[in-house]
Amino acid sequence: MIVEDESELAENLKEILEHLDYRVTNVFTNSTDVLNALITDTPDLILMDILIEGEMDGIDLAYHIRDKYQVPLIFITAYHDSAILDRVSKVNYDGYLLKPYTVERLQSSIYLALKNFESQHTGNDKIKTLKIRDKGFLVPVPEDDVIYLKADGLYTRVFTINKNYIVRDILKDVIGDLSPKKFLRVHKSFTVNIRHITSFNSKELTLGEYTIPIRRGLFKDLKELITN
Repeated sequence: MIVEDESELAENLKEILEHLDYRVTNVFTNSTDVLNALITDTPDLILMDILIEGEMDGIDLAYHIRDKYQVPLIFITAYHDSAILDRVSKVNYDGYLLKPYTVERLQSSIYLALKNFESQHTGNDKIKTLKIRDKGFLVPVPEDDVIYLKADGLYTRVFTINKNYIVRDILKDVIGDLSPKKFLRVHKSFTVNIRHITSFNSKELTLGEYTIPIRRGLFKDLKELITN
């Protein structure tokens, strides 16, 4: 699916994709048509321009799509200023291609986006996400991207691969939405994603650059859990 409001650019992109043996299912200029189309047919990939017709731009549209559908998404845009990039960084996207681009870069971006998406989600019926409100936007963060969570009074700090967030809820309530097979409360103030653990002993564990204390007597259970 192509989302592009400049007809000449959209037609040129469509021709390139068809020459590369891809089938373009639809070309849309606004978010309303995209969301209506996704109700009945989900494409294998969406190429998304950022400035499109209507009140919702491509970044806002990407938030809505990520919250409901399993589909890889590549932004194709001429904009690369810090304000745009800051908003884009909050979206779980699969590629960012600056205009003008070569056919080779387009082809490589599509190939990598499809391959990475396939490897991450093969066998998953649904991508489970942690819904986080950030600066007025609801950000669906894939739970596999969450490294650990830390209690901070009535708030919870969420540390992810790309960014850290503060959630206005206590840790106990936040972790209730996460998969128990992936997340373990290792301390009264810390819950970790066991898939990110790089080493541990009887007193603490490491998650990349982070060091987290673990409660007394957990070492044996943690070792068994990670081994399994």
